[in-house]
Amino acid sequence: MPRRKPAAILLALVLTASAGARNIVFAHASTFTSGASTPTQIWVADLNGDGVPDLVISDAFSSVAVLLGNGDGTFQAPVVYTEDFYVTGGVTIADFNGDHKLDLAVVGGDTLGRGLALFTGNGDGTFNPPVYSKTRLAGAAVVPAVGDLNNDGKADIFIGGNGSSEVLLGNGKGNFRSAALIPASGYEVAISDFNRDGILDVAATDFIRGLVAILIGNGDGTFQSPVAISITGEPTGITCGDFNNDGDLDLAVTLYSGNEVAILLGDGAGGFVNSGQWYAGAEPGMVVSADFNLDKNIDLAISNFAGDGVTLLPGNGTGAFQFPFDFSTGDKPASVAAGDFNRDGSLDLAVINNGDNNVAILLNEAGTFVHLNSSPNPSEIGQPVTFKAGVRGSVLTSITPTGAITFKAGSTVLATVQLKEGSASFTTSALTEGAHQITASYSGNPRFNPNQSGILVQNVK
Repeated sequence: MPRRKPAAILLALVLTASAGARNIVFAHASTFTSGASTPTQIWVADLNGDGVPDLVISDAFSSVAVLLGNGDGTFQAPVVYTEDFYVTGGVTIADFNGDHKLDLAVVGGDTLGRGLALFTGNGDGTFNPPVYSKTRLAGAAVVPAVGDLNNDGKADIFIGGNGSSEVLLGNGKGNFRSAALIPASGYEVAISDFNRDGILDVAATDFIRGLVAILIGNGDGTFQSPVAISITGEPTGITCGDFNNDGDLDLAVTLYSGNEVAILLGDGAGGFVNSGQWYAGAEPGMVVSADFNLDKNIDLAISNFAGDGVTLLPGNGTGAFQFPFDFSTGDKPASVAAGDFNRDGSLDLAVINNGDNNVAILLNEAGTFVHLNSSPNPSEIGQPVTFKAGVRGSVLTSITPTGAITFKAGSTVLATVQLKEGSASFTTSALTEGAHQITASYSGNPRFNPNQSGILVQNVK
């Protein structure tokens, strides 16, 4: 099994592999009250339908908090929802009752054997009092994940637990029935179709026994016997993505005591091979996979419980990763999630600081805003029209982006112009009569991610 290379050799390899690659840098963290006394995990979703990501934060004891996003990287004060659980586990977010509004399903446990609390959403970011369901796991439930596990078009829940896991099949009206008890622990869970048969499968970490369980779905809410992949170092967080760009899903698994992340490359048939382990910070916990620099390669962001921050591993598209970068967030970061919190087209990070009881937001410094206008509008046939685009960094506003702007009418390229002091313009008199949908696409550069303006309708009479 490949292990870490000596630091000097690794750095040389990374510098060679990353030549010309776009940097991944996050701004200094801004912190917000979490609404939890002991925050443990964080999730991102648009809870009120305004196109802005919001946050859901679980407290270890009897509550979850909702923070609505303002769209500029800041958040409103938390609204706390309580349940009767003596221990609160994780949260999953979906429309469980068929009203086209997102709901919160929270796992945990109480003395009555109830293990699931459903907070139905009102569509405006607020939620109704919880409705409880009994589960076989009850207090042993750790984390839920959502997916249509029996192919009936309705959202189901896979609950990872201590010692075993459980499937709850939803009826699309907010009710659930326990369908199967799975002989596999699930400290963290990833759901996807690993063998390309159109049926969802599950990968679950078991940090006590040091393994990852692969559960191939049967399509009726049951699974084949788990296939165990042994990994040394207490597997904790897990996420999936195509890390080597071969079209098959792979897995990234954090190893808490090993201070590493293991990459399990998938074969497209449900099998996985450990292709290597990379340094992932001090006591790595949760991991999120995303393309933070928009180079079409998947990167990893990992919370470091003992490192007071997040470790970022840029992907190179081969299943290997470049030299890690660390970003400070606060005391004992327990969980990390990604979302475009300031709507600049680049993904940012939200991190729960268990020791500080707050949430840290790290904005992506490679983000840009692209603005487009035209004059005159409307215009006459044959009349010259000037389109002007401006690009500015969404975080580093003192640095002017360089690169090129491509002007398009629909899918037709009109012109490509180099930016000068953050602006580019193009004049044409060749537009035909009618309404033309014009966009300006920014190419990006080694510091800034590519982006595109909104659609400008140019009316020609």
